Amino acid sequence: MTKRSIAPPNVPEQWDLFGERGSEYGGTASEEPGIDPQALDDQELIELVPKANLSNIHALCSQITARNLKDAAVPGLVALWCRFKGFGIAGALPEQRLALQTLGEIGTPVAKAAISKILAAHDLPDSLLPIALQAATTVTLSLPLGQITRWLEHDFPIVRALAFTLIQTANPPVHILETGLTDPDTSVRRAALVTTGNLGHHIAKPGLLAEFSKNPTGQIVRALLAIADEEIIVRVGRFAEENQSLQGFIVSELTSMDDLKATKIAQRIKNQMTQR
Repeated sequence: MTKRSIAPPNVPEQWDLFGERGSEYGGTASEEPGIDPQALDDQELIELVPKANLSNIHALCSQITARNLKDAAVPGLVALWCRFKGFGIAGALPEQRLALQTLGEIGTPVAKAAISKILAAHDLPDSLLPIALQAATTVTLSLPLGQITRWLEHDFPIVRALAFTLIQTANPPVHILETGLTDPDTSVRRAALVTTGNLGHHIAKPGLLAEFSKNPTGQIVRALLAIADEEIIVRVGRFAEENQSLQGFIVSELTSMDDLKATKIAQRIKNQMTQR
């Protein structure tokens, strides 16, 4: 596909809560009045998840996370996803979004396997790719290089950006990463820069330093220090000395490096922090 900087319909910030849902969702056992997810025991909660709907899906998923149910909750979340299979073409339904988001929060090998299977489904519509890929990045899912590369030229910038984040675990050749460094979309270029830096490729240095000047974040700092030379160490250290934001993080990152200059700068920042 030719890259086009267009946004997908109903990207994660624009969920359509009231789109067409299909007649089969007009009534389920989960709509019974008076059911309070907090009052259910773990097994009752798990059994209710596949029947969830708009009235209780947020509360159910919150309880799964709060109770740390992990693998016990995975089959129900997968069943909930499958129940809405074929829907969400115009935009992900809340049930679909929260099922995947909660699988990502669980993050166990069993949850990872479920997310991987969802992504591998031949009938997964483009409109649901962003939430599926976001769940995959949340758990740092390792996917085959061939599977990820087909998303790198997707029409949706959010899909390309998430793909460039995911591809880090596949350790791709530099020429693949370079396609992201020249992408027309800012978010895609940024994701490609971070991955390129984290993988130790110094071609990312100019772009990462530019990003660091505009929008310094922990993600950018870590990618920069993965390709650290004296210039990078000095610039990151100077930023930490002049800005309290990220100070602790930068000190930790510099201290972990096997570099005398980084150690000295980290100690200087530590001294500055203790004197405040």
